[in-house]
Amino acid sequence: MAQAQSNRMQHSDAGLSCLLRLLCLFCLLAWLTACTVQDGVAYRLDGDSAELASEAPPAEVAQPSTIRPSGSAWSGMGGLLSNLGNLVGSTGSGGTLTSGNETAPVGAMHVTVYYATDRQYQPRSHNYGGQPNRAAPYLSYGSVVVSIPEKRAPGELPLPPWYAILSSNNAQKYVLIKGATRLSRTDFLATVKARIQAAPERQAAFIYIHGYSNSFDDAARRTAQMAVDLDIGALPVFYSWPSKGTLAGYEYDQNSAEWTQAHLQAFLADFAEHSSATDIYLIAHSMGNRPMTVALANLLEKRPDLLPLFKQVVLAAPDINADVFRDQIAPRFASLKLPTTLYASANDKAIRASYTFADWDRIGDIRGPVVGIPGMELVDASTVIMNFMGHDYFASNRLLLTDIATMIKTGQRARNRGGLKGIPSQAPQYWAFP
Repeated sequence: MAQAQSNRMQHSDAGLSCLLRLLCLFCLLAWLTACTVQDGVAYRLDGDSAELASEAPPAEVAQPSTIRPSGSAWSGMGGLLSNLGNLVGSTGSGGTLTSGNETAPVGAMHVTVYYATDRQYQPRSHNYGGQPNRAAPYLSYGSVVVSIPEKRAPGELPLPPWYAILSSNNAQKYVLIKGATRLSRTDFLATVKARIQAAPERQAAFIYIHGYSNSFDDAARRTAQMAVDLDIGALPVFYSWPSKGTLAGYEYDQNSAEWTQAHLQAFLADFAEHSSATDIYLIAHSMGNRPMTVALANLLEKRPDLLPLFKQVVLAAPDINADVFRDQIAPRFASLKLPTTLYASANDKAIRASYTFADWDRIGDIRGPVVGIPGMELVDASTVIMNFMGHDYFASNRLLLTDIATMIKTGQRARNRGGLKGIPSQAPQYWAFP
């Protein structure tokens, strides 16, 4: 009996020892993964080689350097396993990782989107956070490679859930950020100019301005998803202002949206002048409409020579004080004769929550009786199928995507686009989906 107990204890000790060795190995691998990108350094990509370089200098003189994604696939245990996969050169989906320059795995496609941001770059995380960059020249530039699953319904933006430890890097299932590159202003403009001029059909770009509670990575993923689903043959670009990226950050985001307006205006002027795009389309969402509408009106009143370049302006679920919009913003757009479409809904819970917070109507909230907006087209999207919050319908619903794509591709106004009805029918004041 004593011998049997001794044997069991020896087996137990051996199992415990094996477990401890495995844990030590796991911790070692985690440490090695963390050391692949050290604090204060980044990898500069020159062709097919990567050399270790010091932290990128300010945007005006920055050389290309990589940015580490901060999405859910890189956080917690999922992020650790993703990094371990990167360390051995595999994405887990059949491709090899080379800081965003890898070949897309089977079942996924890679979309390169370009950005400008006045967020502060965080060397420790190698990404842009929610703090504003308060140092001139404020703006940073670059590109992001986003992986999009091929088998995905238009409008879907599938992200790895927090518990997806082993499958968080599944490119056939999730929208993933595969890598990013920081560029100087000069290199950014030269790159987008070359891309636009190489387009086979027309020299076009669309610029997306995200809304409240969006991280930098959120904006990159959404821009790539729209580029695929709209399929309008325009270079995808996004402007990311320093949203805190949290639901509790509404008041902070309001201040950030006001702060960013001058920088967005400068970027729109710079892009219009130097990108070689002859057709520029703006799509702003939620609180992002606040800086965009003021910046664009200020710019074009000052520089009317740039007006012909801005072909369509989309205001999606704008979180703007309704009276301010009707009295101070819409008349300016009308005088400029900007082709503008505003999408609003009565089922947008986020906009309704904004009204509760501010105790003032928002222009993106349709309530009866609906009153048209002189100088622009108002489209009621209340009847379309939405998700729980009903706030991202502009990019997640097939009907909205089709309507926006048709508008951009053909230049047709609402009267001539199929799928919309005028209300009242004889002399429409606004438009709606059946």
